[in-house]
Amino acid sequence: MPLHLYFRPSFKRSLKCLGYEQKRIVGVILEALNVYYASGCELSEVQKVAPRFFYKQLRKPYYEAGTESNIRVVIRREGERCIAILAGNHNQIKQFLASL
Repeated sequence: MPLHLYFRPSFKRSLKCLGYEQKRIVGVILEALNVYYASGCELSEVQKVAPRFFYKQLRKPYYEAGTESNIRVVIRREGERCIAILAGNHNQIKQFLASL
């Protein structure tokens, strides 16, 4: 299943608060998500790009993706569409979920 990734304005705003290295990590996470979906959700293919990649459901329809760092990306799944909502650390993700 191909991935159609879209970015909410909230995602773009959340990037402004991140430093250079954190933005690079977000780029790795987004690349890993593309590989994950392009490979038919094969985790072994993703681990070639990002060895510690994880992808888990927070609560429907929200998912969290990340690598070994503290930076994560929250996405909302709508069929083949993935909408990036937020990039941030664990505490920012918790605040986002509490606001739902």
